[in-house]
Amino acid sequence: MLSLYFHYKFKKRPSLLSAPINSVLLFTLGLACTTPLLSRAGSMAAPGEVFRGRKLLTVEPGNKPFTRQEIIGFVIGSVSSFLYLFSRLPQIHTNFLRKSTQGISYSLFALVMLGNTLYGLSVLLKNPEVGQSEGSYLLHHLPWLVGSLGVLLLDAIISIQFLVYRNSSTSSEHQPLLPG
Repeated sequence: MLSLYFHYKFKKRPSLLSAPINSVLLFTLGLACTTPLLSRAGSMAAPGEVFRGRKLLTVEPGNKPFTRQEIIGFVIGSVSSFLYLFSRLPQIHTNFLRKSTQGISYSLFALVMLGNTLYGLSVLLKNPEVGQSEGSYLLHHLPWLVGSLGVLLLDAIISIQFLVYRNSSTSSEHQPLLPG
């Protein structure tokens, strides 16, 4: 998304420095995103570790405290979740005022709903780390669960609007382009 933003932003205002600045920004962004992933690549599960089944929402005495890095991630995830959650409200409000869902692709919303459902399920069905309780695991992943499953609820409201407003006669798509 950021690369598309920078591409179209600098495409409209070409200058001699835009291409090098774009390259540096994209390289820095890519480096910042991949460095944490590469540093954790060496920490794989031990081969002797046995798969254990998951008991959803069980509380065990091993609550894992937040590390400083996890607190920063939790805050960033919470802000991201808040923005993602409230990004649907203007669309819901606009649809309500117009009594129409014109200009919105339901196929796109269906795919977003499927993605949010699968992501939320993947977080819920993942086994916690060794020594971490289920409750601690859910607390550590709460912003992402609220973001994906909360937006799923708002997308369901937009889906209901698609059903309610589907026969709306205010759509300009039903009017002929040329007078008859």
